[in-house]
Amino acid sequence: MYEKILVATDFSKYAERIAACIGEIPGLKEVVLLHVLSKDPLARVWSPGDEITKAKKQMDATKSALKDANLSVKVRVEIAEETPEHIVIKRVAKEEDVSLVVMGARGRSIWQGLLLGSVSSGYLRYGDRDLLIIRYKTLGDADKDELGKFCSSMFERVLAPTDFSKAGNAAIERIKDSKLTNDVLLLNVVAKGISQSQVNHALKNAKDLLDAMKVDLEKSGIKTKTMAVSTVADEPRTYGTGGMVRVETTPLASLGGVVDRILSVAEIENASLIALGSHGKGWLDEATIGSVASDVARMGQRPVLIVRSSK
Repeated sequence: MYEKILVATDFSKYAERIAACIGEIPGLKEVVLLHVLSKDPLARVWSPGDEITKAKKQMDATKSALKDANLSVKVRVEIAEETPEHIVIKRVAKEEDVSLVVMGARGRSIWQGLLLGSVSSGYLRYGDRDLLIIRYKTLGDADKDELGKFCSSMFERVLAPTDFSKAGNAAIERIKDSKLTNDVLLLNVVAKGISQSQVNHALKNAKDLLDAMKVDLEKSGIKTKTMAVSTVADEPRTYGTGGMVRVETTPLASLGGVVDRILSVAEIENASLIALGSHGKGWLDEATIGSVASDVARMGQRPVLIVRSSK
């Protein structure tokens, strides 16, 4: 359970709105608000004292709002002179012994691609605590309705992809142990198969494994749905003789790639959050869920929870 978390802010309008979202985290008791100051590389002399005072004052409103929600709040302002900001965040997370780091990311549109800042990307890659990336769509100027869409019910319906490895199941175990949601969709993406019959066989095996996991989760009171899909990019097929019938593929069978599948299922099933382990093995011969997790966090339009797991 995430009782103590670290919220990193850069005072952007996206980061400032995170405070309205973190109350959704089950079991939350303590929040560490962190702002990292970086020295201007062109500045010959830097006296950060005034900037530290200003940063603490800027966090006063957020601190008060969190205290009003009966949360214990600590404010920290740290300096990154020769050290990347994500390394400072990693150090503070360890010092404060938090179980989760929360960061914001700005989304543009599904056609333009999505943005994940360099600090968030750095902590995603090098951090050692679970990471919650809160993202929302922006169509022109971000408005409260778009933020509320993914924030007011962030743990309502969680999509949990897995490759069935121990590391790949880390997020599912976290969901079960911490009761993060009462509604989960288990997903496996089959990425291998020389022939359609092999793909079909792999899909059946995956569905059987998912259904066994479903039984375990439902014993814990978590409503569970399972789905196994393939990355095969099928073309429309023609069946029969004489009067030929053209059969179009379904939306889930029209995109290729593990990440594409995860993101398309998240949209089709209207997932409120995507939760997956940071590492694993099984979707591709020489690829790990580390690359999948990175791409989902970078390109997804939904909030993403990365649960740290051993390779």
